[in-house]
Amino acid sequence: MTYRTDDDIDDTEDEDAGRGPLFHIVVAVMLACFGSGTALASRAFGIAVPGFPSSSTSVASTAAPVAEKPIGLRDLQALQQQIAGSVQSTERLLTAQQAQQAEIKRLSDQVAALSGKLELLQRPIASAQAAIPVPRPKAAAARPKKPPPVQTTGAISTGGAPLAPPTSLTR
Repeated sequence: MTYRTDDDIDDTEDEDAGRGPLFHIVVAVMLACFGSGTALASRAFGIAVPGFPSSSTSVASTAAPVAEKPIGLRDLQALQQQIAGSVQSTERLLTAQQAQQAEIKRLSDQVAALSGKLELLQRPIASAQAAIPVPRPKAAAARPKKPPPVQTTGAISTGGAPLAPPTSLTR
C-alpha cells in the first residue's frame, strides 16, 4: 500500500481541456444546423411550429384575392353524376374482386381435394412396393466346357493338295 505525502499533491489547477474557443464555435455551428434543419423539415412536411409563420399563410397573403362564384344547380347535378359514375365503377370493381375471390377459393378447394387423392394413391403404391420381394441375383451359370481338341496324327491339308507321308520321330 502506498501513502501519499503533502509533497506529492500538486496544488496547481489543471487547464480546462476541451473548453477553448474552438469548442464554443463547434457548439454554435451545431445549434445553427439543428435549427435550420428543423425549419426545413417543418416546411417540407407542413408541420406548424408555434411562433413561426407557416408557408400556407405567406402564400395566401401574397396571392390575389379570388372572387367566390356561387354554385349553381347545374354544378351540383354534374357533381352528382360524377359521384354516381364513380360509385358504379367501384361497385363493378368490387363485384369483379368478389368473383375473383370466389374463383380462387374454388381452385384452392380443388387443389386440396387433388392433394388428398394423391396422398391416398401414394399410400398403396408405397405399401405395394414394400411388399414386392427383391429378386435375388441369379448364380452365374457354369460355362459349357469346350471339347478337347482332336489330335490327329499327321499333317492336315487345308488347301486340298496331297501331303507327304509322315516321318517317324523315333531314332
